[in-house]
Amino acid sequence: MNARNTSRNVITILPVLITAAVGLMLVGVIADQDISERTLIASLLVMSFFIFTIGGVLFAGRAFLGWQIEETSSHLIWERGCIITAIVATTLGLVLLGDMLRTAGDTFMGMLGVVAFGFGAVVVVVAETAYISKRDWLYSQVVLYVVLAFLAQAAIGAALLQATLVAGWVGWVTIVWNLAWLVLLLIFSRRNVYFPVLHHVAPLIIGIALLASP
Repeated sequence: MNARNTSRNVITILPVLITAAVGLMLVGVIADQDISERTLIASLLVMSFFIFTIGGVLFAGRAFLGWQIEETSSHLIWERGCIITAIVATTLGLVLLGDMLRTAGDTFMGMLGVVAFGFGAVVVVVAETAYISKRDWLYSQVVLYVVLAFLAQAAIGAALLQATLVAGWVGWVTIVWNLAWLVLLLIFSRRNVYFPVLHHVAPLIIGIALLASP
């Protein structure tokens, strides 16, 4: 095995090990705090970020590090599969979060955000699966998802401010992060607005805040 293949294997395995370690930590937290809606939501939102990281590393290797994958489609299936799994996990976490927000006193912003994000998730999963089979993006669908995801998470941030499930700064960070990136991408990167990692940062922060809150 040459040095290049060794480096590739290390780069690929590292995020998998980190994700496994985070998963074990969450199991320990759940065992300590008992399984609840809060811990389940937090686990889904945190794990979605690290599952996405695996797909992101595989994408970086293919797009920027010159990894040769033409001989097999398994690399692409794992890459986009991890990204799709992360989107689904985020959606499930936000759906449950919407229910918790409603119970905690949110009026409509949380539900509005959950519905918008769920619709966008369906759209982008269709686009992702089409890319796996055809190697071509349904770009209008991707743009729709990006806009819906940013606006939806901003709405969820506003709902967090109303419901006070977590510290107020979490809601503000969620709002500012999503609206700022939406504006920046539409102004400076209109030809390529799909940077899916941006849609998993706020859920990660929310998940950690839910675990840290009493």
